[in-house]
Amino acid sequence: MAKNILIVGGGIAGLSLAIALARRGWSPEIVEANPAWGVYGVGIILQSNALRAIDGLGLAERCLDAGFPYSITRYCDRQGTLLHEQKKPNLSGERFAASTGMLRPALHEILRSEALSLGVRVKVGVRVESLEQDGRVHVTLSDGTRGSHDLLVGADGVRSQIRGLVFGAGHQPAYMGQSCWRFTVPRPPEVSCAVMVRGPNTQAGLIPLNRERMYLLLLTAEPGNPWMDKARLRELLAARLDGYGGLIGELARAIPPSEEIVYSPLEPLLMPGPWHRGRVVLVGDAAHATTPHIAQGASMAFEDAVVLSELIDGSDDLDTALPAFTRRRYERCRMIVENSLQIGRWQLQAWSGQPDPGEDIAGLSGRTLEALRAAL
Repeated sequence: MAKNILIVGGGIAGLSLAIALARRGWSPEIVEANPAWGVYGVGIILQSNALRAIDGLGLAERCLDAGFPYSITRYCDRQGTLLHEQKKPNLSGERFAASTGMLRPALHEILRSEALSLGVRVKVGVRVESLEQDGRVHVTLSDGTRGSHDLLVGADGVRSQIRGLVFGAGHQPAYMGQSCWRFTVPRPPEVSCAVMVRGPNTQAGLIPLNRERMYLLLLTAEPGNPWMDKARLRELLAARLDGYGGLIGELARAIPPSEEIVYSPLEPLLMPGPWHRGRVVLVGDAAHATTPHIAQGASMAFEDAVVLSELIDGSDDLDTALPAFTRRRYERCRMIVENSLQIGRWQLQAWSGQPDPGEDIAGLSGRTLEALRAAL
């Protein structure tokens, strides 16, 4: 069975897999291309199925302490008037709230420090230059280092280099017509849960991250996926927030500098199965990148880590473990990617003045979350 495991990518999927394997007695190694090994400075939503997986890593309490648990989402009109509120389903019993917001750098530090404390070796600022397989995976890194591994895990994100090297260039993320703008601000006491605000052909939201901070998000239609000048993000975002009142309107007049704004075109991807070829397997966004409409991207990465580590540790050989990984994960991840994309498409149709008569955003979101109650 695999003894020498190389994980390419030190984000959520890679770190959580390394932690899960190390806790089972394995000695994985991570290589990370970013020399700073950092993450963008906004927020993330961990739903309770993510906390269930994180609990399996022994880190749930640390995430709860660093974050802001909540179970209610309030829905408002563009002037901030409350329309209704909804209690979101708890997917893992009463131990965790339905959702927990937290700063992305705080989550990264929890995962990073845990991996290092477990003895996971990490090499930063290097990329995989080439790989060959003959029953093992022979890798050359950009610093000239060569190594031979029983298993290589591609956890290097939606633009995965490993996916391209092993599966070819035909599997690429595709822009779906929407983009997401985000920045963090001080959290006023009244924002004690998620707040979703329907604006003029946009969707805004406020997510509490801890006792002091929250983030504002804005979904917009950006036909053709235009290039956005990073130096002008503040100005461009202000124009898109025009027409909002209430707290969103106040924040629109106090947008931070452009360098503190994260702008992300939404580019989902769903790799067909199997997610392995030989002794290389893809996890997280490298295999199934979703849009944020159901807030399940991080959850799927954590679940991947739990399932793959269990299969590696519990199987006699990789010929059993790797096909089982795709079988266990594909339908669940497909549901998240496709249903999230459908919600985004419905929003785009409504914003264009041609709503789909079959639109059922609340129903589809609710049914999807309920399906996640099932065991992994």
